[in-house]
Amino acid sequence: MFIYVDTAEENLAKPFLTLYGLEGDKPTVTAFDTSKGTKYLLEADINEKNLKEFSLSLLDGTLPPYFRSEPVPQEKGLVEKVVGRTFDSSVLQSPHNVLLEAHAPWCVDCEAISKNIEKLAKHFSGLDNLKFARIDASVNEHPKLQVNNYPTLLLYPAEDKTNPVSLLKQMQTRHKLPFATFVIYLLLSFWKCRSNFQRN
Repeated sequence: MFIYVDTAEENLAKPFLTLYGLEGDKPTVTAFDTSKGTKYLLEADINEKNLKEFSLSLLDGTLPPYFRSEPVPQEKGLVEKVVGRTFDSSVLQSPHNVLLEAHAPWCVDCEAISKNIEKLAKHFSGLDNLKFARIDASVNEHPKLQVNNYPTLLLYPAEDKTNPVSLLKQMQTRHKLPFATFVIYLLLSFWKCRSNFQRN
């Protein structure tokens, strides 16, 4: 089924554009697999040849899915900003233990956690094997990043990036924690994670 949406009709176009994280400043060709919930985007020029290749690849299942991403950041701070396009290099391929904060701008509970993460990054800035990172999961996607709640803290051990540990799974974030308590909690979680890996 093909659908044409006029971007001038904001009420019709905005839901589609938001789904893909796009602006309505130029013609766009997208596809959506309702059985898998997978999005696709024609990123090449819109012409007969590219449209045909896009459609055939979609039908035969060889078309790579599209994941939203902010522009690649140019600067890196104590807490590295990660976007969809840099998730592989910054997190999964990093030789360090990575503590990733997944947040959203509209999340009320994220502010206190973000401040503690910044304090934590500054406190442990001398450690070479631990990296602090942050991703706005409301506008950045990756097939190996699953975020169901905000905020989410994920620890990716250097030895095994395939099984991140959710540090906030049993943590009540609706109450502000003293910084010392927050540090102790994270360190204990980190130690437990490393101990379990070494035993296995």
